Amino acid sequence: MKFVHVTDLHLVDPFEDLWGLNPYKRLDACLTDIASHHGDAEFCVISGDLTDRGELDAYKALRKRLDTFPMPTFLMVGNHDDRATFIKVFPEACLDDQGFVQFEHRAGGVVFLFLDTLKGEGSAGAYCEMRCAWLRDRIAAAGDTPVCIFMHHPPFDIEIPYMDRIKLEDVAAFEDALGPKANIRHIFFGHVHRPVFVNWKGISCSALPAICHQVPLRRDSVNSRYSDEPPMYAVVDVLEDRLVVNADCYMHRNDCRMPPNKR
Repeated sequence: MKFVHVTDLHLVDPFEDLWGLNPYKRLDACLTDIASHHGDAEFCVISGDLTDRGELDAYKALRKRLDTFPMPTFLMVGNHDDRATFIKVFPEACLDDQGFVQFEHRAGGVVFLFLDTLKGEGSAGAYCEMRCAWLRDRIAAAGDTPVCIFMHHPPFDIEIPYMDRIKLEDVAAFEDALGPKANIRHIFFGHVHRPVFVNWKGISCSALPAICHQVPLRRDSVNSRYSDEPPMYAVVDVLEDRLVVNADCYMHRNDCRMPPNKR
C-alpha cells in the first residue's frame, strides 16, 4: 500500500508571499506533481500548519484547491492553525468526542492514528489527558495490528535548539499513552521544517521539509531565521517486511546533461 505525506503548508492569501516565497504556488505544484506521478496512492496526509496565521481565507483557498485533487486527503492541525476556523471551513473533519481533530483510518492492514497536538497558545505542542485517553483506547482497540501515528509536534529533541524548545510538552504522558509500543510501526511528524529521521524508544520516525520555508540546520549558515531550501513530499510504501519513506524534491527535479547514449 502506498500513501503520500505532506506537511507545513503555511498558507496565506494565494497572491501573498511569506518570507519571500509563495506557499500557495508551492502547494499547487506539489499536488499537481503527486497527482501526475502517484495517482495510485491510497491517500494523502497533510500533517498540520495548514495556514500561517489561521485565517479564514487561507483555509478556503486550501479547500478550493483540494476540491480538484483526485485523492482522499486527511488534514491535521498544527500550532499555526486555528482549530475553530479550520472546522468552520472543513465541517466534515473527523473529531474525537472532545472536539479535537484526531481520528483513525484503517488501510492495508495498518491502523493509522492522526493526533491533534495543537496547544492553542505559543508554538509548542500539547497532548492533554483527554487526548491521551483517546490514544490509549485506539491503541488498545488495534490489538496486534500494526499502528502508524501522525502528529505535528515531535515528542523528542532533534538537536536543533530553536525547534527543541517548541516540541511536544507532555512527553511523559504521551509516552505512557503509547503503552508497550510493540505494535507502533512508525511515527510521522511535521513542525520542524527539515528532513529528519529518528529512532525513538525503538520506534522509527520521520519528518519532511515544509512546503514553504525551512528551518536551517545551523542558524549561522544563513542570515535569516528561515531558509529557502527545496520543499518535499514523501511517498510511503507499507510492505509486509518493511516501511519505505522516499522524499521527492518536486520543484528541484531537473534533467542532467548527459550524452545521448547515456540516457
